[in-house]
Amino acid sequence: MSARTSESDLRRLRRLAIARARDRKETPTTIHLLAAAWCLGGPARVLLDERRLDETKLLKAARAFDETVDEAVEEVLSAARDIARHAAIPTHKSFPSTRGEGTRPAAAPEPSAIHVLVVLVSNRRFAAYRALSQCGIDIGKLRLAARRIALGVTAPPRKPRSSIANNVRRQALAPRKRAVQVPLIPPLRKATAVVPPPAPSAPADVPHLPTPTPAATEPPPDESVVDRKTTPPVFESAAPQRLSTATGGDAKLADGLMLDHEQFPTLAPLDNLTLAAARGGLAPVIAREMEVEQALDVLAKRHANNPVLVGPVGVGKTTVALAIAARFLDDPPQSRRVLLELPANELLAGTSARGSLAERLETLRNEVRQTNGRVVLFIDEIHELLGSGALDEVVGELKAALAAGELPVVGTTTREGYRRCIDSDPALARRFSVVDVEEPAEADAFLMLRAVADTLSTHHGVAYSDEALAVAVSWSIRFVPGRALPDKALGVLDLAGARLSRRNPDPSESSVEPEHVAKVVAELVDVPIERLMQSDHQRMLDLDNLLCQRVVGHDEVCQRIAAVLRRNAAGLRGRRPIGTFLLLGPTGVGKTETAKAIAAALFHAPDAMTRLDMSEYAEPHAVARLVGAPPGYVGHEAGGMLTEALRKRPYQVVLLDEIEKAHRDVLQAFLQVFDEGRMTDGRGRTVSFDNAVIVLTSNLGSEALRAAATERPVGFGRRREPLEDSDRMRGVALDAARSALPPELYNRIDEVLFFRHLSRPDVQAVARRLLTELAARLAVRGIKLDVEDAAIDALMAHGGYDPELGARPMRRAIMRLVEAPLADMILRGELEDNAVALISAVDGRVVVDSLALEAVS
Repeated sequence: MSARTSESDLRRLRRLAIARARDRKETPTTIHLLAAAWCLGGPARVLLDERRLDETKLLKAARAFDETVDEAVEEVLSAARDIARHAAIPTHKSFPSTRGEGTRPAAAPEPSAIHVLVVLVSNRRFAAYRALSQCGIDIGKLRLAARRIALGVTAPPRKPRSSIANNVRRQALAPRKRAVQVPLIPPLRKATAVVPPPAPSAPADVPHLPTPTPAATEPPPDESVVDRKTTPPVFESAAPQRLSTATGGDAKLADGLMLDHEQFPTLAPLDNLTLAAARGGLAPVIAREMEVEQALDVLAKRHANNPVLVGPVGVGKTTVALAIAARFLDDPPQSRRVLLELPANELLAGTSARGSLAERLETLRNEVRQTNGRVVLFIDEIHELLGSGALDEVVGELKAALAAGELPVVGTTTREGYRRCIDSDPALARRFSVVDVEEPAEADAFLMLRAVADTLSTHHGVAYSDEALAVAVSWSIRFVPGRALPDKALGVLDLAGARLSRRNPDPSESSVEPEHVAKVVAELVDVPIERLMQSDHQRMLDLDNLLCQRVVGHDEVCQRIAAVLRRNAAGLRGRRPIGTFLLLGPTGVGKTETAKAIAAALFHAPDAMTRLDMSEYAEPHAVARLVGAPPGYVGHEAGGMLTEALRKRPYQVVLLDEIEKAHRDVLQAFLQVFDEGRMTDGRGRTVSFDNAVIVLTSNLGSEALRAAATERPVGFGRRREPLEDSDRMRGVALDAARSALPPELYNRIDEVLFFRHLSRPDVQAVARRLLTELAARLAVRGIKLDVEDAAIDALMAHGGYDPELGARPMRRAIMRLVEAPLADMILRGELEDNAVALISAVDGRVVVDSLALEAVS
């Protein structure tokens, strides 16, 4: 098709759409454009006819939907030209293992009605999209079929594709024909050296193939003896001229890969993955040679030749199946196999009547048997088929077909799906051979992303730097542990490219860089972007100073915590939490504040913390609240409070407050968390604590400390030193914790730290920090806070300092003596913008006054 012809097709579409709208006295919309595409015929009409849509039904829907997009028709036509321009895909003569090897871009097709259909079913804003959805059309399947044709992955259909149910019904009603003994595989024919000249109307850049003629020793078949309609060949030639262009002139790779629709009405409509590989429609597969070889070895078996690819979600099981389809091209033409994708929902559709599924399966089995082992079925997510219960009536026939090798199947499933649907039936498990598909290594994942980077670049219109690919892999490994490579890294890159293409006015000159990937990862896992872009080395070296800036009076404790975190950050910890600390001491000395300081220093957010009050877990059955209820109990789908929090945000601090108040069974649940960094939830999923810091706080020994503080020496010995200045206070608390906690739990804690009582200067420092936070809140209102030193002494004298209660009395004193008067003044209008609130002391009392900013200056 020439450019002039294609442009005339788009003009005809526009003219037909306007004419249909004018005849019906309506404003032209995308629905009229869709009806015009049906009128022009071609692949677009075939796809619409398959869904029982015609011009009348489409135009009837035009009255119910208004177009919400200005100049929608012109926008659709422009987008169709863009899709056709980017439809050239790299084609591969073989199955290369490196990026770009053996590739040559195919010529881009000219825009036509099929490209217009792709645009109409890809945007929810268009009225045509909403009309198709209202008609009950599966938009996703229609979009996939149209895009495959538009990109040249599949050949344009010449007639509507029949479903399996219709094929079986038509085959059952058709009259029986007398079988004729003919070979399943047609004999090979030798091509003569004479090449006919090309037709005048053929494009100059399409090479013509030699016309095959019978060999000299092989007489031509007598058409009067053997009727070709009665005995069609098993495989048809796959459009030689078109395939020669798609495969760079090597049309023999795709020769004989298409099934005859008349002889195989059930198998022929299925997606032929091997044919798509011959046309260059499949991307190269990297670092999966071992899994592909194992699957091919299983397929070569005489019996039970059914490999099932088992692995986590997103690891690339379907990609391995596509690699198997491409490897079939290496087989000799006489025995070349094809991989057909069989959707499970299509096999089960319309089988509510008893016996219909058995009849359909028998038809499928007979057609596969007639190919003499040259057809292999691919069933993605095979557990949805085997575990649905719909195969109960034919499970015996299915097992027999799988065992005899008459129905070779390549399936994919997860480990849970395999255990539930296949391994639970030993007879069915014998029919399958497991091929484990593990998560790729970091280097292999990077190569996989480089192989698909061109596809993403074509889709988004932006380039991808190697640095962006590398950080997408490393950050997804570090910050997204709940998913598998390469899917999680590919999702990050896809979203980064989508954002850049939407927000950049000229995306063609843009490139996805590490900072774009950092924004996506930061939002996915709720980690500040500074945490990603900043080097951890210098920050970890200054960690003790960062902790001391927030925690008052416990410099030694902060230094010991920083030492543990630095050691673990250097990679010397193994698979354990970053740090596990037990903080002991009286109330109000800063144990909880230390946990917040760790969250702010490590994860750049004080709220990156999950706090559990262990007094709420005083019963043994409270374990279910942590890990989730087991299956069969109410609410087991919701998961546990702790496990779900770590699954959503793996980088955080877990604060177990008042640990001594929890039941012993609850404490036992943390044994593997402290030692191995993992916990299994109620649904059997493993949750990782490798990137979390666990902080336990306790008041164990408080009674003993209080009794020891009031103890008086007996006799005429030397007066004992104050308890808070001696090491005896620490020893009392440590002994109390060791006797109260289970030994196996106490032994798994990295550091047991004691917080002494706060001194008077420490509480004064706390008061200054609390008033600084209050000044920041007032600054939002335009009010400045000025505090005199004498006011802090007054706060200390009026209930702000209690040696046994720590810093909390100071917080209450500020709320009572400072914040309450300030609130009254704000409500009375005495503190407005550009005002100063002065906190002073008069006769030992705290006084709050308001001054104008001009008076202060």
